[in-house]
Amino acid sequence: MRDLLKCILKAIALRLSNAKILAIIEVESKRMISSRRFKAMLAIMMLPDILYLLGSGNVSPALGGTKVCFEEFWRQAGELIINFWTGLPAQLLAILVASELIAGEFNEGTFKLLMTKPISKSSVVMGKWIAFVICMIIVSLPSLLFLALIVSIVYKGWWDALVSLVSYDVLVGEAAVLLGLITFGSFTMLFSSLFSRPLYAALSAFTLMALYQFIVPNLSWLENPARYTLSYQLGLFLEECGFVLSPGGRLYEGDLQVMLLTIYSVNCLLMATSMMAVYHREVK
Repeated sequence: MRDLLKCILKAIALRLSNAKILAIIEVESKRMISSRRFKAMLAIMMLPDILYLLGSGNVSPALGGTKVCFEEFWRQAGELIINFWTGLPAQLLAILVASELIAGEFNEGTFKLLMTKPISKSSVVMGKWIAFVICMIIVSLPSLLFLALIVSIVYKGWWDALVSLVSYDVLVGEAAVLLGLITFGSFTMLFSSLFSRPLYAALSAFTLMALYQFIVPNLSWLENPARYTLSYQLGLFLEECGFVLSPGGRLYEGDLQVMLLTIYSVNCLLMATSMMAVYHREVK
């Protein structure tokens, strides 16, 4: 696993060493952050924290301490990560953001202008994907930090609990959210490379993902069909990293290394296919 992570980081560092791709990342990141869709996604991601804060007045004063803070954060963050922060609301918004990455250039007629610069098509796709990842970090991390702060104050863990949560559990939660959002983004980028209109790309990606999430868990001929969904795998990731999602025991079973390798392979395949689609469209 360590060798795999080193290879991934080395490949990313090699790409980022190119100053031209850094320019694409900077421009695309600024464009996405200034968009209304990004701001709407940031507000919606923070919504569960605000509702949780408003409902925290019913907590008994007898409950408190660092241990209780950990248990409450695991429960709340786990539920939100699986059902909301990587659920249908976040999926739709991530798809809307990612659908603009390539299709927006074709729709506005700026892709040919971009190709007049000395930069490869694969670098354009990779730069936009990295900018999307950066934006997803900016969108998702504040909600986890705010949840940790609320739990630490409400359950009287105070500074010790907050530092402990931020130093590990928040980072694990952020990694789980990113695994989901990045996979949705990579899937949408493929359709963004195939269509000239962002709306068509977004509708196609969301429809296929919604159908998959509706059909696969109901396939009775599969043993435990829910395990073939991304939400199940994210639950497995959280439990393997120490989250206690249920007092009754583990809810998700599987191999963490296989799960991470599968998600990495799927994202690489989607990115490679997107690059091929962009190249094919440009040379036609």
